[in-house]
Amino acid sequence: MGKIKYLLIAMGGLFYSCVSTDIQPPRAAGFFDLKGFFDKEIEKKQKTVGTYQKTVTLDGVTETQQLTDFKVAEELKMFSDADINKTAWLDRYGVDSTFTTEGELKKITYQALREDLRTQQLLIHFDNKIVDTIYVKQVSNNLLAGAEQILLYVPRYGYKIENRQEITSLDPHKLSVDVVFVR
Repeated sequence: MGKIKYLLIAMGGLFYSCVSTDIQPPRAAGFFDLKGFFDKEIEKKQKTVGTYQKTVTLDGVTETQQLTDFKVAEELKMFSDADINKTAWLDRYGVDSTFTTEGELKKITYQALREDLRTQQLLIHFDNKIVDTIYVKQVSNNLLAGAEQILLYVPRYGYKIENRQEITSLDPHKLSVDVVFVR
């Protein structure tokens, strides 16, 4: 009985020494925080922009309006929804960064490594460490339809959204929304 007791203690010590006691925190998401960026942009635009010029073109027919009652949060939701900054997606996107000769970040490009991801490409251009342009390409396909959406955001100008949709046995449709921050 005594030998079994010592054997169990020795085995327990052996197993304990094989287990890491260091607790590693979950790896933080390492991509550009698109949602956080647009939360701040929405807050800024609500305070600084009073008038928006919105141009909508559907299959070649265009309409333009000057708007003062503009729901910025709803309008920019598509950009926030394109956020890929999720820990589970760190291995699903390739990342390429471009720097100036002075070592400042100029551009970050995220490229989907799998075709089934909706956000296929995300580019963020910087000018003097400030976001200058954001470009997002989203794609969705199934047996009946295919769609491509291009989102372009320029903080000091406005944004553009282009949707192209092809449905089996129907003519393709193109929708373009161009919004200018008038001030």
